[in-house]
Amino acid sequence: MGRSAGACAPSVSVERGRLRCGARLPQAVFFDLDNTLVHRNASIDLYARRFWRDFGHVMAGGGADDAAAVIKRFDNGGYLPAGSPFASIKQAVSHGLQTELAWRRAPEHETLLAHWERYNAVCTAAMPGAAQAVAWLLSVGARIGVVSNGSHRTRLEKVAQLPFAAAIELTISSESAEVKKPDPAIFLMAADAMGVRPQDCWYVGDHPLNDAQGAMRAGMHPVWLQGFHPWPEDMPAACCAIPALEALAGLADA
Repeated sequence: MGRSAGACAPSVSVERGRLRCGARLPQAVFFDLDNTLVHRNASIDLYARRFWRDFGHVMAGGGADDAAAVIKRFDNGGYLPAGSPFASIKQAVSHGLQTELAWRRAPEHETLLAHWERYNAVCTAAMPGAAQAVAWLLSVGARIGVVSNGSHRTRLEKVAQLPFAAAIELTISSESAEVKKPDPAIFLMAADAMGVRPQDCWYVGDHPLNDAQGAMRAGMHPVWLQGFHPWPEDMPAACCAIPALEALAGLADA
């Protein structure tokens, strides 16, 4: 794919304290949650173990791994596929659990939905390398926040489970902001709440449109975490692309 006007070649290297994509070391860094600070599939594995403890006695067979496989299929990485008959991920997951597992006596859909709502967010696993990235950012004086689509309660519950939760000064959800990524307004709201200019912020996320493009349109410097969503061929190349969060922690030594 040819580079369009304003496109940047992916780079994670540093030259005299500056990323070669043009982003100075930040005053603040905002992160996405799922598949950025939080490993979504590992979190589902935690939830599946809780699910099996609570419902295994009415199963005809299988185990927590079977429940996890069903959840991951219906969860679809946290995004409903085009044409989905469900209004939300929680509706899709609870339907899958009710219809795809071998029950001796299947609970009502509402029971499974309530269980997911109660335990999903508190069964949170940090992304490998997240703690190191946060430690490095603190060491260079950056402040840390979260901007994430979803309900405010579940955003706060997920953050609270992270081992570095105390380092996160601000959590803005699409529910609290009343606007969703990739709308630039939610990113601008985060910068304003932190008291920093957008151009002095990085935003780290896994989704090319919702995270990278949204942050760029708000004037932030996007850092795309690879491995979860492919970069669309019709979008300009990412200015900064990293294969893992450890790459953030190593930038100063590159």
